[in-house]
Amino acid sequence: MRDREIVAAIAAGDPAGLAGAYDKYAESLYGYCGWMLNEPDRAAATVQDTFVIAAASLGGLADPGRLLSWLYAVARSGCHRRLRAGEAGLDESAGLAAPPADAGENTERAELRGLVRAAMDGLSLGEREVIELGLRHDLSGADLAAVLGVSRNRAHALASRARGPLEQELGVLLVARTGRWACPALDLMLCDWDGQLTAPVRKQVARHAGQCEACAYRRRSALRPAALAGMAPLAAVPRGLREKVLRLCADDSPPAQAYREEVILRAGPFAANGFPRQVRPPRGRMLALSGGVAAAAILIAIAATGVITVLALGGSHTPRSLDDTRSHSAPAAAGAAVTGRAAATRASPSVSPAASQPGTSAPAPVVVPSPSRAATSSRSASPTPPPRPSASTSSACPHPLPHHRCHR
Repeated sequence: MRDREIVAAIAAGDPAGLAGAYDKYAESLYGYCGWMLNEPDRAAATVQDTFVIAAASLGGLADPGRLLSWLYAVARSGCHRRLRAGEAGLDESAGLAAPPADAGENTERAELRGLVRAAMDGLSLGEREVIELGLRHDLSGADLAAVLGVSRNRAHALASRARGPLEQELGVLLVARTGRWACPALDLMLCDWDGQLTAPVRKQVARHAGQCEACAYRRRSALRPAALAGMAPLAAVPRGLREKVLRLCADDSPPAQAYREEVILRAGPFAANGFPRQVRPPRGRMLALSGGVAAAAILIAIAATGVITVLALGGSHTPRSLDDTRSHSAPAAAGAAVTGRAAATRASPSVSPAASQPGTSAPAPVVVPSPSRAATSSRSASPTPPPRPSASTSSACPHPLPHHRCHR
């Protein structure tokens, strides 16, 4: 049965539709869930719940031709829900162990598996998930975006970043080993090659593959089968799971109905296109899926918020403090100016006793500058202090007549 026919049969309540979906996709779904959860029983339970949800909700799928990506999206949400609940999950080494080597395995195949493992070891958990979905389960483009719950551009960026290490290590070896017959330039370049993928050879072949369309195509097309040959095989579906799933979905007993209702409720809401809204991955897997970029953006945003807050607080208090200082210092300065002018008025003599006598010259009055003119006077040259009257002048008699009593 085709996917559209399977979806139509399931929506109509035909048990053949659910059986067709299970026979077509249960094995790959179980392999993916087993890779995610690293536990056979929980992987089987997730697959079972996936088909229970399909029997009840698949009728809302807007495009029936996307049955495969819809099933993976439901299974992925179930896996992340179990991971968020603290159950056992994928660790650093899960899914990376190569199959046991055969006794007659040649050196070239062993080297290939070693390169696959080395390239996968350098990936984060989220990037390994993208490789798992893209290479092993052949999901790409809109299907991969729907499974991951991201935009198509974001899914393409994640897939490109995850495939980068594989293409650098494994793709160069594939081009060098199998592409010489299709590219005369590459064959001439490697005419004296001894078969060892040294750093200079890797760099030279990678540069050539980036400029040659034939070698670039070979690197892309041969990458998936070579990577699959170096990855650990998926576990087989447990016996009896098919009968258990089909019987559970067709059972009308109260316990079976209650279980189905609980599973459907736990699945959460669905989007307008019929796909489930993805459960947010646990924090560690969420950071791994974004490659650390989301974490860096969050940290930068937090730091920027703190700086803006400090600047805002400082900017709001600084002008107020200056205004307060000016408001408090203004009356004091005004009072000081009035007091200075009053003191200057009292200190400056209007008419001295000596000046009232004819024939004498009074000393120049000393003027005390007011505070308001202090700034102006400080910028100008310092005034010459008034001359003080000499002793002879102050003691001389104001009467020049010789017969005055002062001269007797």
